[in-house]
Amino acid sequence: MLDNMWKFLKDILAPKKCYSCKKEWHFLCDDCFNKQNNFEWFCYVCKKKSKHFRIHKKCLIENKLLSWKNFNNKKIYLDKVIVLTHYKNPVIRKLIIAFKFFGKKSIWRELWKRLAELVEKNIYIQWDNFDSLNYCIIPVPLYFLRKMMRWFNQSDTIAKKIWQLTKIKYFNTVVTRRKHTRQQSKLSQEKRIENLYNAFKIDKKQLDKIDNKIVFLVDDVISSGTTLNEIAKILKKNGAKKIIAVCLASD
Repeated sequence: MLDNMWKFLKDILAPKKCYSCKKEWHFLCDDCFNKQNNFEWFCYVCKKKSKHFRIHKKCLIENKLLSWKNFNNKKIYLDKVIVLTHYKNPVIRKLIIAFKFFGKKSIWRELWKRLAELVEKNIYIQWDNFDSLNYCIIPVPLYFLRKMMRWFNQSDTIAKKIWQLTKIKYFNTVVTRRKHTRQQSKLSQEKRIENLYNAFKIDKKQLDKIDNKIVFLVDDVISSGTTLNEIAKILKKNGAKKIIAVCLASD
């Protein structure tokens, strides 16, 4: 109650303004969001249209795994990658940087909601008899020192928003990051793979939470997909049925 009242007062005293057109009441209004060159359904491997964001069958090789040139022919364990918008869009990039590095969570609630709605639309259209018990949501974990520096895990924050809208169970302790790694965005493809070697650990006591489940693996920005792939590999080797990456933006 107090939290809602404080938000109401802030909106009156210091109304939100769109980062693009400066219109009040939204940090990114509907008109400006629709101008951001957002993603349609597509296959993340070949970047061509694909129903429900599925990775194309022609992009698959043996055992339903695929060879992705950007991974130096490393096998990929993602079944689909749902992406809302492009990180290269200046307005989107400003919003994400403000949230991720300056902790301004209120700035881009509009993006959280849109991503959650995209996930909801995708699952209800694809599966007529949707049962939330067959799914779970897992955020990409941060190493504890980095989380202490930021005071929060941005992927965890997004995952909670999707959970609130879809009611799919969300678990943030099934996978943990066991070592500090360098920022992936500053590394070459080969170094990214080396950087993540043995970086993640799964809690064997919680395997029942992912057993035969479709897992929504949530992150803020996807580039090469190395981090998501490494976690997807661990999840599938420990009983997960499918892995669907869910990301706000892709660069």
